[in-house]
Amino acid sequence: MKRVVVFCLALSLAFGLAASAADDRPQEMPYVTDDSGIPQLSPEYRMTSHKVVLITDQALNPRLVKLDEGQLVAWISYSATESVVVFEREVARDMVCHSLVNFSLQEDELRSAPIRAGEFASFCQLKPGRYRYKIVRPSAIERNDARHRLDGEILVGGAE
Repeated sequence: MKRVVVFCLALSLAFGLAASAADDRPQEMPYVTDDSGIPQLSPEYRMTSHKVVLITDQALNPRLVKLDEGQLVAWISYSATESVVVFEREVARDMVCHSLVNFSLQEDELRSAPIRAGEFASFCQLKPGRYRYKIVRPSAIERNDARHRLDGEILVGGAE
């Protein structure tokens, strides 16, 4: 638990998640925008301890994140809508840590706390394997908006 808390604190300091009044997206995170207007991590951004997935209104970038054993994944929201990272409950068995920070087991799912624009969530180390997850948007579900879900995958240790 101590290692995860320290990682979260270090990550928040590294990203300096202060939002400007005009744009709620994290400004300290180096990103570029492609032709469709979807933010992507700048090619110059390199971290060895973790990989970052950007949550936008339209997509996850990258949708498939490949981790070496021991690396962590973090999701940063660039979406105007609050998002929740959701795994099937069984993923908790493949986590290296034994206590969850900002994630909780709810019925058959492992869910993050809601992530708003400029906020992030991170996840424990996972054993080698393939893990599918989804991003759901509770406010979109209430409005019956079909765009409320994005699907993503984590591949750890070159597993196929």
